[in-house]
Amino acid sequence: MAHNDQHQDDHHHPKTTLETWKEYWKTPDVWFNKPDLNELFINYHQRMLTRSGMRIFVPLCGKAVEMKWLLDHGHKVVGVEGAPVPCKTFFEENCIPYDVKEMAGIPGEKYESLDHNMVIYSCDFFRFTADICGEFDGIWDSGGLNSMAVEDREAYIHVIRRLMGKGCVNLTIFINLDNSMTYEKSMSKEELEKAFGEGFIVEDVKEIEAPERFKSIGCDTLQLFAITKIERS
Repeated sequence: MAHNDQHQDDHHHPKTTLETWKEYWKTPDVWFNKPDLNELFINYHQRMLTRSGMRIFVPLCGKAVEMKWLLDHGHKVVGVEGAPVPCKTFFEENCIPYDVKEMAGIPGEKYESLDHNMVIYSCDFFRFTADICGEFDGIWDSGGLNSMAVEDREAYIHVIRRLMGKGCVNLTIFINLDNSMTYEKSMSKEELEKAFGEGFIVEDVKEIEAPERFKSIGCDTLQLFAITKIERS
């Protein structure tokens, strides 16, 4: 889900569940996957990447091209994805040798590069914990939180909070929809501050005009937030 174009032309979009997401990903060439680097990632990744060799988490990652960019720039990357198809496809399309093993502790598969620098877990995101993979130095969330139904956002943020190590910068993108859309609304800086709570700083980094392909689904702008963990929970 890292490229959050999954808002279909039907403005009365049903709630996205793990099963519907797997349906979208029955083939590796889903219509909403973005083949180019996100403009906000290009311009603001330095807010997250403050040193070499960082561990970066990409929630609901799909086969996000930012993961390969991060790998190529010397970082270690961990993604979580509900559907198995994009996990396999990411490694194969990028010619990265990999292995697949059953996860320990929760149902799912672990797709890992042979050099151990890239891992994608195919499992239930809400059961994913730091016990599985440790804490992270940075998070690139360009569609995970945005795709959550309002009633699921507290649980999603609970998972994310516990994966953030001290000093971790979480770059989170929301798409701002026009008033004709009934899909889940974006969150404000104040709502994010309340949801993440003490020990986190939320910055409203940048709002940009939506690309044309987003405008066709009722999106006016893209909003980038930087959420930094300043002390341990």
